[in-house]
Amino acid sequence: MRSKLVLAAVALAGATFTATAAQTPSAAPTSGLSFYAGSFTALVLNVPQPDGTCSAFPAEADSLVGWSNVQQVLAYRSADCTGPAVGLGTLRTFGRGEFTSYVAY
Repeated sequence: MRSKLVLAAVALAGATFTATAAQTPSAAPTSGLSFYAGSFTALVLNVPQPDGTCSAFPAEADSLVGWSNVQQVLAYRSADCTGPAVGLGTLRTFGRGEFTSYVAY
């Protein structure tokens, strides 16, 4: 009986370690502006320090996270950040290829 309990505890500890390791990827950004594909599943681009300049919007992106040092992301359908802006905020999904340029600050 005791050996069965030990084996069960070892199996449970191994399962717990595996789940924890899978949930904490070491390369995940925690600052700046991150663009993702697959609704937050695959990192496409991380801009560590957005500075308010007009930049190309990643064509494959369909979601974004503006971390603590980002206040707003404005997206444009033009390549030069002209025309109507769409305020995306700091946590948003959108259609892939919907925007061509952005400004983040």
